[in-house]
Amino acid sequence: MRQAMRGKGHGMDAVARQLEDRVRDLLKVVRMVKQHRQPLSDGLVGILSLIDRAGADATGCHAKELAARAGLDPSTVSRAVAALVANGLVERRAGPEDGRAGILVVTERGRAELADARDWSDRLLRRALADWSPAEVEAPTSALGRLTTDVEGALGSTLEAAR
Repeated sequence: MRQAMRGKGHGMDAVARQLEDRVRDLLKVVRMVKQHRQPLSDGLVGILSLIDRAGADATGCHAKELAARAGLDPSTVSRAVAALVANGLVERRAGPEDGRAGILVVTERGRAELADARDWSDRLLRRALADWSPAEVEAPTSALGRLTTDVEGALGSTLEAAR
């Protein structure tokens, strides 16, 4: 990112450093949010949400495809799935094709926990953005979307598979 900006002048380097500082601030706030959200960790909420979206038609998803969608190592996803199963939030079922390959399905309790986590996040954002106009919300939303896409491109990877 910096190399491309160097050709645009030294002023852009200073702005890029400010952006890096704001991103670090945002990541700090994200860590603070993770510490306040209970009882389900943010990582488990993310995996649970992916399973829910992948299995929206009640067919569930395979752990292997879940790891690919999350952009995580299969062993990391396996541990997260084990925790979700142990807590009754996800269940493993026989695959409809051959009856052997296990699929993951969010339980009713899992959907309730996911709804609670989403409600908590919604309430937090409503409080944080209470004095913002729609245009003020749109500006960083659009800019963060573009930044994410451009950083993914610079890395030569994509988060799209995780969505």
